[in-house]
Amino acid sequence: MLTIHSPNYRTKNNFSYEEKMAIIQEYLTTEISLTQMVKKYHIGWTTIPKWMRKFGIPMPNEAPVQIPMSKETKKPEKKDTVEALEARLQELQAELDREKLKNLALNTMIEVAEEELQIDIRKKPGAKQ
Repeated sequence: MLTIHSPNYRTKNNFSYEEKMAIIQEYLTTEISLTQMVKKYHIGWTTIPKWMRKFGIPMPNEAPVQIPMSKETKKPEKKDTVEALEARLQELQAELDREKLKNLALNTMIEVAEEELQIDIRKKPGAKQ
C-alpha cells in the first residue's frame, strides 16, 4: 500500500517534459489502463489527461472536437466587412467633428469669461495643486 510517507510517493509533480511525453506515449501505445498508469507512476488520475490536453494530444477514446459553424459564426463576407468598417469610420469622423466644435465653444466661452470678468479661469502651468 502506498502512503504519504512511502519513499515512492510523489508529493508534487516533478516530471520533466521528456518524462511526461514518455508516460503519455506509454499510455497511448500500450494496453495499460489509465488506472494502472496512475498506480505505476504514483500520480493523480487526472494528471495524464491534463498533460495530454496541455500538449494538444487527444485522448484515445475521444474523437477530436469539431464544432460545426452555423450561419451566425461563419466569417462575414469581405464586402460586408469593408462596408461596415467604412460606415463605422464615417460615424467616428462625425463624432470627432462634434467634439472639436464642442471644444472650440468651451474654449471661446472661457476666453470671453476671462476678458469680461477679468479673472483667470484656466490653471496656470506649474501651479501647485
